[in-house]
Amino acid sequence: MNGKDAGRMRAFMGTLGRTERLILLLFYADQLSETEIGLVLDLPESRVNTMLGSLKRQATAAMKHEPSFASQPGVGAAMS
Repeated sequence: MNGKDAGRMRAFMGTLGRTERLILLLFYADQLSETEIGLVLDLPESRVNTMLGSLKRQATAAMKHEPSFASQPGVGAAMS
């Protein structure tokens, strides 16, 4: 990941709520499964799956430098 991409990802992560950030970090950095993330965060696995899918789409948009990613539903919502 180059500096420009890292900056976009940092900006994207800064728009997320605590739970959203944790889901991405637990999935990608800690390599936990959706089931394990649900147990850690006390969320149903189906909710983790839905949120992770949405977050992946939003992150892809952010990396493509689509300025609209911050206005998508669910981004930055207080989910903690």
